[in-house]
Amino acid sequence: MIFIRFAAHVKHRASGLLCVLMLLTSSAFAEMESDKPTDPFDYSYCGGKPMYPVIGYNFATACGPRNQIALGRRGLLMWLFPDKDGKTIWHRGSRSLSETELKHLMLLAEVTQFSDATVKSQGPVLYDMGIDFSGRPYMRLHAAFTDAYTPANELFRALLSLVPDTALLPDCDKSTEDFSPTLNPNKRLTHTSGLPEEHAAVVH
Repeated sequence: MIFIRFAAHVKHRASGLLCVLMLLTSSAFAEMESDKPTDPFDYSYCGGKPMYPVIGYNFATACGPRNQIALGRRGLLMWLFPDKDGKTIWHRGSRSLSETELKHLMLLAEVTQFSDATVKSQGPVLYDMGIDFSGRPYMRLHAAFTDAYTPANELFRALLSLVPDTALLPDCDKSTEDFSPTLNPNKRLTHTSGLPEEHAAVVH
C-alpha cells in the first residue's frame, strides 16, 4: 500500500516537472523566435550581431601602387593606400559603419552580384573586386573605374566616399593595355607603354 502511494506521488511530481519543462521550453523557444532578425539586411547573426558580406577592391593605375579597400563581416570598413613606391604606407585605417551606411552598401552589393559582368577593362584606373555573401557563390569582377554607371562602379564609388583618406593614382604617359591591379607595379609595367609622372591623381 505504501509502495502504491509512493509510486503515485512520484508520478504526480514527475508530471508536474514535465509540465514545467514544457512551459520553460515553450517560453524559451518563443523568446528565441522573437530574437530572430527580421531585417532582410541581417544576413546572419553571430553573437547577437549581424554579419555582412565581404566586399573587396584592389585598384590602381598601370604605374601606380596597389590600393586596397574592403568591408568585413562585422561591418568594419578597412583601407590601405601605399605611397608611390608601393611599399611605404600613405594612408591606412578602418572605421565602423552606421546601419544606414551598411544597408546602402548591401543594396549596391546585391545589385552588383546579380548584374551582368562588366567587360570594359580599358581605362586609367582598373580594379579587381570580389563579393562574398555567406552561402552564395563567390563573385569576382575585373573592370575599369569610369564615370559610366555600372553596379560595380557605383558600389566602388560608395565605398570610397566613406573613406576619409585618398588613394594615390599616378598618371601614366599613355594609354595602357589591360593589366591586373593586384600585381606589383613593376610587373604591370611589362604590359604597358607608360611611365609614371611626378604628380599623382586622387580618386574620390
